[in-house]
Parts: sequence; structure tokens; C-alpha cells
Amino acid sequence: MPHITVDYSPRLGGAFDRPAFATALHTLVVEAAGSQGTCKVFFRAASETYVMGGEDPAIPVVHVEVALLPGRSEGTLTRLSQRALRLLRSFVVPDAVCSVEVRQLDAYSLDPTRLSPAAPGARAVTARGRRCEAAAAAEPRDGVLVRRPRC
Repeated sequence: MPHITVDYSPRLGGAFDRPAFATALHTLVVEAAGSQGTCKVFFRAASETYVMGGEDPAIPVVHVEVALLPGRSEGTLTRLSQRALRLLRSFVVPDAVCSVEVRQLDAYSLDPTRLSPAAPGARAVTARGRRCEAAAAAEPRDGVLVRRPRC
């Protein structure tokens, strides 16, 4: 479920292997956060980036935001942020300014009724972020499989 957004300076060009970073970050997030499902990774090249405050304003910048459903401890979020930052540093030029933010989606809207058919033992998430066992059976409604989580 995690949503990951990577904003980066276009100055990085081909020096930033985005597909390889997305794959490695997905593996890290699933492992470190105990996430279910697939990560959605969005890369956005900023048209302009500047590092202000005395440093060379042409230094490349990369900021990663990892947004997770609620329920992880502050310690888990902090460790994930630190590990993601180390991973990011291994993918960009040494002089790049890098940052990582890991946060919980406290006001996230989710429609748990439009889940694809789940494997046995799959988990669903309610709108309040409670993890529940997915219902064993689904009922079709208007051409959509509707699953009711058992909490």
C-alpha cells in the first residue's frame, strides 16, 4: 500500500538509476514497515531546484516521501527513514543533498470494498487503518467484487 514520491533535480540526469532505486526501496519498505501489498512509486523531476544558504545553488537535490497507513511506531518510522536515506545515498552522486520523510496517512481515504480477489489469509485495511482478515468470500455488485473485512 505504501505511496512513495521521489522529487529530484533534473541535473542528476542518467546518474540516478530510478528503476533500480524503486525496486530496492520497495523491498526495503515492505521489509522494514511490514507493509502489505505493492508500493506505488512516483518520480517527479523538479523543473528547478536550488540549495540556498551559502552552498552552491546548483547542487542536485533528492527528497523521498514514504507514506504508510497508520499503525507503525515512531521507532519503526525513524529506522525506515534512516535506512531509506542510506539506500538513496548509494544511488546518487556524492554531492547531492538528500532527505527522506516517512509519515503515516492519518487522513487517508480508502475504499476497502473494491479489493481485488485476495489470496487465502490476505489482509484488508479499514478506513481507520485497522488491519483485518479479508473475508473468505466476495459478492459481485455492479461488476465489482465486494469484500467485507472481518475485524
